[in-house]
Amino acid sequence: MCGISGYLNTKELPSKKNKLMISRMLDVSKHRGPDNSKFIIGKNYGFGTNRLSIQTIQYGEQPIENQKNIVGFNGEIFNFFELIKQFNLNCKSEIEMISFLYEKFGTEFVKKLKGQFAIYIYDKTKKNLYLFRDRFGIRPIYYSLNNSKSFIFASEIKSILSVSNLDHSLNGYSLAFTSMFWTNIGNQTSFKNINLLPANHYLKLDEKFNIIIKPYENMFFTKNKIEHKSLDLHKTLENSVKNQIFGEVGFCSYLSGGIDSSIIAYLLKKITKKKIDTFSIAFEDEEYDESSAQNEVASFLNTNHNTLKITSSDISKNFLKTVHAAETFLFRTAPVPMYLLSKFVKKKGHKVFFTGEGADEILFGYDIFFETKIRKFWSKEKNSKVRYLLFKKLYHYLPQFKNSRYFKLIQDFYKTSLDVENELFYSHFVRWSQYNFMSSYFNLKDSSMYNADNLLEKYIETLPEDFVNASLLRRAQYIECSTLLSNYLLSSQGDRVSMANSLEGRYPYLDENLLESTIKINQNILAPGLKSKKLLRDSFKKYLPSGIINRPKIAYQAPEARSFFSKNKPTSIINNYLNLIDTLDFQSKSNVTDLISKIKDPLSSKRLGFRENMAFTIGLSGYCLKDFQKKYSQPNKNETH
Repeated sequence: MCGISGYLNTKELPSKKNKLMISRMLDVSKHRGPDNSKFIIGKNYGFGTNRLSIQTIQYGEQPIENQKNIVGFNGEIFNFFELIKQFNLNCKSEIEMISFLYEKFGTEFVKKLKGQFAIYIYDKTKKNLYLFRDRFGIRPIYYSLNNSKSFIFASEIKSILSVSNLDHSLNGYSLAFTSMFWTNIGNQTSFKNINLLPANHYLKLDEKFNIIIKPYENMFFTKNKIEHKSLDLHKTLENSVKNQIFGEVGFCSYLSGGIDSSIIAYLLKKITKKKIDTFSIAFEDEEYDESSAQNEVASFLNTNHNTLKITSSDISKNFLKTVHAAETFLFRTAPVPMYLLSKFVKKKGHKVFFTGEGADEILFGYDIFFETKIRKFWSKEKNSKVRYLLFKKLYHYLPQFKNSRYFKLIQDFYKTSLDVENELFYSHFVRWSQYNFMSSYFNLKDSSMYNADNLLEKYIETLPEDFVNASLLRRAQYIECSTLLSNYLLSSQGDRVSMANSLEGRYPYLDENLLESTIKINQNILAPGLKSKKLLRDSFKKYLPSGIINRPKIAYQAPEARSFFSKNKPTSIINNYLNLIDTLDFQSKSNVTDLISKIKDPLSSKRLGFRENMAFTIGLSGYCLKDFQKKYSQPNKNETH
């Protein structure tokens, strides 16, 4: 795993300046590849890579250059050996193979790759620069274009800030998107004039600095026309894990206590026939702690288990560092423990970890899928006295669904969402309808740019053509994958916090072969009724304890707003936030200070809801992003693009 950086200018620059710029870009992202740094410069370009050596350590130095191309990449190509054999290639590393395949197939080569990657190729003959990003967006590529005079790209925003003299103040769209969709949409980032190459897309920059961005594969819908009735999911997932046991260094596995990560750890042990290291997060606050389930799996599999216990103080003390790693607005504090866990795992000597991320999206595990089913079922008989009771079955673990008085309020709330104006987004109507409340904490309402209808139109622009023809749940699945999975779980809570500590994640549930198999299966076979991930559970019930197999989906969460107050007094980060709130973009001082007063009050804070916690976290992350921008912005405006 690595970090990539580069730039291309329309005019020539002195060699010393070229070296300074690419060196600076690589220096600020050294954590992504601490083992080796290398760059190649020309009269009007610089391309570099920070390398975290995992596969073909001896031969994998990059970037590489030949008479035609300069090539570098961040990631792993899991079908590397298969492609070498298929095309009879004489190369010893992934980077050499990428160069060979590009020369043979042009941009179509990317369709042959299976893995997690961010690739750059500068075609010296055509004077074209290409960027490619993997299908789920596991590895990031950011870019910035300066008036058709210079183009900058990197694995991290901080590398772009370090050499750019454009206006990179906070982006109001990013704040609005996060408040509505919980993440950025399309190519938006939290900073003006910096864009993100979307997952499953490639970018072409031609000699005249025109940009063309295209998707290269339709993963979800065209293959959904033939729906197989069965699948040996055990064998398919085992092959996915085998495909990703890749590299010349060891690995470990995260254990959340749920079925997804438990299965991955089981398969790793089965395949390697070795005792593996496993890692978990425990919380001092029992409301969030899942250590008993984690310990049950670790004991059953006889792993070398390690637990990192997180306190509320840990959340507060490390929130700023986590936002600096994520480089975006956060709507939850959950990335903070993941940042600390990756730091802990790295100190234990690991470079690679396996995780169960992606299973809920691919195999239908999230409550939102079943909530959608219940709402649609209830909508067909709105006056039914029993249909709405299915919500109690779905959310049996939540206290408000057990209390008859609160449940009546919940019933009334859901009844208003049974019929919606836009059926395309039926599944996410309830979630997105919270936007008006969320936006009240920020100065967004005064501009029509940030109204909900406009934000939805911008999301519609990103959708593939076949989205409208898909089933209700397949549309819900795509929305989850293109928003929360790609831009949050695999980014803010995935690559960005793990690579901040030079640790690479592997995601077997996002293996292309597994997706190609499951996308052909009717969703009612994968998860019939309200039975989440039933096919997955049935496939492994002979191999894991029933308590793990039958454990309901419990969303990973971390302590929220109250973590930033000790004995009802704000911690230092809150004091700094309030002292600077007048200088922060889009923050409503009166509403934010009222919210903080409520959090400080031990009586009212007990009634703090999800939306208020979310508003607080987004606002605080805005303060942290302002600090991030100040820290990493290039130091000398006279020596830049």
